[in-house]
Amino acid sequence: MPIRRLNYTARQRIARSDVDVVIRGQDSDKPYFDATIRLSEYKFPPDARVVVEAYRQTILMRFDFGSVSVPKVPADRHLSDFLTVENVLFRLKVTAASGRPGLLLGEAEQLRPRLPNEEPQRRLPLLPVVPMDLDQEVWRVDFEGGTTLLINRNLRDWRQTGASNAFRGLIYPAALRQILERVLLIEKHSSVDDPADWRSRWLQFAARIPGSGVPPPQGASEDQVLDWIDTAVAAFARRFNLHSLYETEMAQ
Repeated sequence: MPIRRLNYTARQRIARSDVDVVIRGQDSDKPYFDATIRLSEYKFPPDARVVVEAYRQTILMRFDFGSVSVPKVPADRHLSDFLTVENVLFRLKVTAASGRPGLLLGEAEQLRPRLPNEEPQRRLPLLPVVPMDLDQEVWRVDFEGGTTLLINRNLRDWRQTGASNAFRGLIYPAALRQILERVLLIEKHSSVDDPADWRSRWLQFAARIPGSGVPPPQGASEDQVLDWIDTAVAAFARRFNLHSLYETEMAQ
């Protein structure tokens, strides 16, 4: 069935606190999810369609949860298209069924699921780590739908590598530099006022590092932008003592 192109005009932002996604059977060969969706406080038409999407990079699975007035939990909620459910994110979409079918009426993006025994978390990680076949590359920043740190899943132990202080000391400053250059120089984004926008969240993060200062305003020269990025990356390395942590681990 082809995916209908959606019209994003006049949509409501659905609070993440109104959607709770739980991953079950994470360690089995058939993981699935449950979703608790609260839409009673929103003024959506009763016949509006409710869809939950699970995604990671280029993989997308879509699940029909019925309508606003007649919710229906799909029988098959298995995440079968994903090699691993680690760092799979979800989004909720409410779309019009009549009038202008397909019009996007409401959306909650980048929903981070939890395990059954975990408390709901509303804090969205800026740079989740995801294993991926990268051939001879060890790591890569992916910008599809936000920012993800891809790490080669063919490493002897990609989890241990990603968690090591040596990896963090070498990779995270380079990743931060690449992300800030993408936001400021390629996408020309300078606003820090939209917490739902991954670019604004990165600028907020960098600006809050002691010693980095506020991001350059729109219209700043490329040299000014690069100077600020250098300052922010250096402040980040100092804040987390990356040189010292790297030296300590390498000396072991």
